[in-house]
Amino acid sequence: MPTVTIDGIRVEVETGATVLDAARKAGIWIPTLCYHPAVSPPATCRLCMVELDRGDWKQLVTSCNYPVRCDIEVSVSSDRAVAARRGVMQLLLALAPENEQLKALAERMGVEGTPYPTVTTSQRDCILCGLCTAVCDEVLGRSAIAFSGRGPDRAVTTPFRQPAEDCIGCGACAVVCPVGTIRIRMHEQEGEIEISPFKTRAKMLTCEQCGARVTSVPVAEYALNRAQIDWQEFRQLARLCPRCRRKRTAARLTEGRTLAAQAGYVAGTKKAE
Repeated sequence: MPTVTIDGIRVEVETGATVLDAARKAGIWIPTLCYHPAVSPPATCRLCMVELDRGDWKQLVTSCNYPVRCDIEVSVSSDRAVAARRGVMQLLLALAPENEQLKALAERMGVEGTPYPTVTTSQRDCILCGLCTAVCDEVLGRSAIAFSGRGPDRAVTTPFRQPAEDCIGCGACAVVCPVGTIRIRMHEQEGEIEISPFKTRAKMLTCEQCGARVTSVPVAEYALNRAQIDWQEFRQLARLCPRCRRKRTAARLTEGRTLAAQAGYVAGTKKAE
């Protein structure tokens, strides 16, 4: 297996593992924003750059997607690598100057503010990392959102900036968003879930026992179709909230033990008559 020497620490990794994997194994922190293990690393934000020593020359690479195929030497704390990451963070702060998550990460990196002009309020907080579009496309297979526009007009949006018919209201985009730009809003009176800022809505599935909100109706249908389990009881349990589902399962287990006892069985052995 190849080895990676990171800031003087030697780490052995599997062939094809990334520099970021090696750094985490060595306990060395590298800031990331667009990286998430659920999707392929796009290296969009460039915040994880490190310096690769090739002997005669050195090169800046993104650690989240640079594969380790042979023994290499990497510097996370070199002046060039630190300056590159700080410069990227200053650019990101120009996109989301008031975002609390981004400011906390910038503080940990030692970056205070940005010298660049900040964007308009309507564009604020999205850092264009692409995690939301990747999880919607790669994991869910829906492609309900995508990048649109160029330069300062580039944004993540739905087709024609209208509520997307392909959105199932799963909220996966909100879960992976590193700066909290995408949010899940509940509309109790209408019984709908909204994915903001895309304004896409979906009806919520209501627990058939207690009336609690479970998930969106399209998510439930999507999950049942993917599971391909033609079992009526399974489909009934899927329409219950977790608490009622546990109660139903516990009741079935109690009923089964009672029937077994009535039949004269204890721990799988029939009682002597």
